[in-house]
Amino acid sequence: MKKIFVPVLAIFMCVCLLTACGNTKTLNDTPLSEAMDKINAEVFGGTENMRVIDSLDKLELYYDIDPADVKEFAAEVAKNSATEIDEVILIKAVDEEAAKRVAEKLELRLQAQKDLCASYSAELLAVADKCSVRTQGGVLVSLIITEQYDTAIKICDDLLFG
Repeated sequence: MKKIFVPVLAIFMCVCLLTACGNTKTLNDTPLSEAMDKINAEVFGGTENMRVIDSLDKLELYYDIDPADVKEFAAEVAKNSATEIDEVILIKAVDEEAAKRVAEKLELRLQAQKDLCASYSAELLAVADKCSVRTQGGVLVSLIITEQYDTAIKICDDLLFG
């Protein structure tokens, strides 16, 4: 019995190790602005409908994110927030603890958008409901709200982790 059990256990442990290693993603050095540019081109059809959040002060004002937690960011929101909820926030935090704090703030933002949509637009609420805050590679936190959520996520994954 021991002669069968030990090799089976060893094989099982090797498979578990290989599977775990395959699921980890490492953030590459691609600037977040490149991902934002590609999302603008492929999802929003250009930047004319988006407002750029271009400073840490604005990031703190709109999202209550501590600038000390941010290493790099790219963020844009729809210019016409009365009829559109398109929003892309990509933040590379300084470390994993900062990423957790950033994710909490972005979760609050997503919930606020859902609450707002629930009061006036079932169509926009459906868009917001399919979106989420994601933390990847330990430090990359993103909130993407758009009807083409899957396309935007694929762009980010391909550019920032590919």
